[in-house]
Amino acid sequence: MDIIARTFGTVAEQYTRLKREAAKVGLVVNAAKTKYMLVGGTERDRTSLGSNVTIDGDTFEVVEEFVYLGSLLTADNNVSREIRRRIISGSRAYYGLQKKLRSKKIHPRTKCTMYMTLIRPVVLYGHETWTMLEEDMQALGVFERRVLRTIFGGVQENGVWRRRMNHELAALYGEPSIQKVAKAGRIRWAGHVARMPDNNPAKLVFANHPVGTRRRGAQRARWADQVERDLASVGRDRRWRAAAANRVLWRQIVDSVLS
Repeated sequence: MDIIARTFGTVAEQYTRLKREAAKVGLVVNAAKTKYMLVGGTERDRTSLGSNVTIDGDTFEVVEEFVYLGSLLTADNNVSREIRRRIISGSRAYYGLQKKLRSKKIHPRTKCTMYMTLIRPVVLYGHETWTMLEEDMQALGVFERRVLRTIFGGVQENGVWRRRMNHELAALYGEPSIQKVAKAGRIRWAGHVARMPDNNPAKLVFANHPVGTRRRGAQRARWADQVERDLASVGRDRRWRAAAANRVLWRQIVDSVLS
């Protein structure tokens, strides 16, 4: 479970109510496994908390990050760390299948299917909500090309072996790149959220306008901005929410991102 509130007092009140109600049915909160994290704010705000907080007699560790529902959440909302973590998990899956990917007895198309069904989903878990920097896109591309070079091997020219170039790998692979799949997934999810009822929590967050001002200096990319930029690349304007209501049209838009 995840308790979210704007103030420490509200979090404490909600936790206390949860603890009381859970006790009525014989459930006990495991304080050792429960963490407290201040999201956003300044470095000074997070430092002032110390290493622990106490609520209703229970002491919780203050953390800068934790894994929730399989995704890494950070105090500064750094999605790049989650992407690097997913790439590391994908690398473990890749090394576990490396012998099969190098085998001469398995057809390259079968190996590509293994990659798309057993390795790539590990890397792209939760990608629909990612706000990606250019270096994140590059890191995903580097990972995919490493797998494809294992699948297709090198090429021999005049008795000398060399690594296949990026465009050669793309031609042999013949499928949308992992970057395009990530963008298409984000657009697919945007359409799904746009079709949700207005009282749905995800729709409320999506349509809400946070109070306050953005920080000084260069601004971080926002998820909605990246969705609109990706849609603009396939000729859709900012009035895309109306198009999202049409499932058939939206599916065509998603497919155009993959092409």
